Amino acid sequence: MEEKKFKADNGPIIVYWVAFTVLLLGFVIYGYIQSERLWINLFYMIFALLLLLSVTIKEYAITELNFLEVRFVLKIFIKSKRIAIGDIVGLKKQKKNQLRLDLVRGFEILRVKESEIDALIAELHDRNPRIKIV
Repeated sequence: MEEKKFKADNGPIIVYWVAFTVLLLGFVIYGYIQSERLWINLFYMIFALLLLLSVTIKEYAITELNFLEVRFVLKIFIKSKRIAIGDIVGLKKQKKNQLRLDLVRGFEILRVKESEIDALIAELHDRNPRIKIV
């Protein structure tokens, strides 16, 4: 049995991060021209790029060991997060691309591609038939 992968839908947040990164790039260029605080601005720019790449690009994978993994495609700083399928109590579509997982303790909200959300729900329900779908 091979693991199933689903793409994340990161929404408009990518546009905001790109705008923020371009703004920081402007500060780096301005600092280079003025010869002021070049290293601090360059540090901010590198930090913003790494944060942008590590936060926004995700995929969800259902592993053979019955875990739902939130994976970051570019593994720079962040380890993949594992949610046990046995801990999922209920599933609910909040918006067209948001899926709320009610866990034994708390909840988790996933942003999945709109075309793949039904397949993800079906796969999770097949793995754990006790999951209630609202």
